Amino acid sequence: MATFFIRHKSGGKCFYPKNGQSNPGNDTKIVLFDGTNKNMHFTFDVEDDHWGYIRHVSSGKIIHPYGGCLNPGNDTDLVLHKDRHGGALFCIDSANDTIMHKGGKFVHPKGGSQNPGNDTKVCLHQDQHYAMKFECVSPNNTSEEVLVYGAPTLLGKWKIINMVINPAAIHKHTFQYKVGKSKTESTSYSFSFKWETTAGVSAGMVSASASASLSTIFERSSASTWSEETTVTREITGCFLIY
Repeated sequence: MATFFIRHKSGGKCFYPKNGQSNPGNDTKIVLFDGTNKNMHFTFDVEDDHWGYIRHVSSGKIIHPYGGCLNPGNDTDLVLHKDRHGGALFCIDSANDTIMHKGGKFVHPKGGSQNPGNDTKVCLHQDQHYAMKFECVSPNNTSEEVLVYGAPTLLGKWKIINMVINPAAIHKHTFQYKVGKSKTESTSYSFSFKWETTAGVSAGMVSASASASLSTIFERSSASTWSEETTVTREITGCFLIY
């Protein structure tokens, strides 16, 4: 699982356990701070679809809304705690640069400043605006974003088609494939994975096991097709034997 810094997009400061300890106690507040060091390393443990736990690497504790409520109110501080439960589930939407709690509120710098100072607390709030955007970046290269859910995977079965030289008749073969994903759990917010954007699909194909032609089909697909599952039909014309 990849590790990353969680960086405030407009202000440039990163998530940090208050006072910077490698093994902070339960209910240690998450703040924003300049610079980067190993005690700012986080990772994401996926639990259910796109929901999971944001884990502080050195301590193993995870990010909670203070009190662990399933539906915390506006301005509830984020803290580290050892317990894992439904009140600590988040999704990291790196396509829209937001982090959302299972209860529906978003991660914000407290006060909503676009350039918050050091030790500004991180909290939850319902508002959506530019100052609540965060990005997950590589500790080895902070200009490189991390795909916290991993790269896309292509699944399916291949058919071997043998063409016939000088055929007596021409035939058509129709095949179908599915792209995208089912709609996410009920929420008015439109979640998407980073690789679901057109550029992300293209990048994911570099490491995916796919033919050049199939890669091209995915790369040319509209990013909107990745919001829900779609069936695509294609036709081959010629004379062939299918196995």
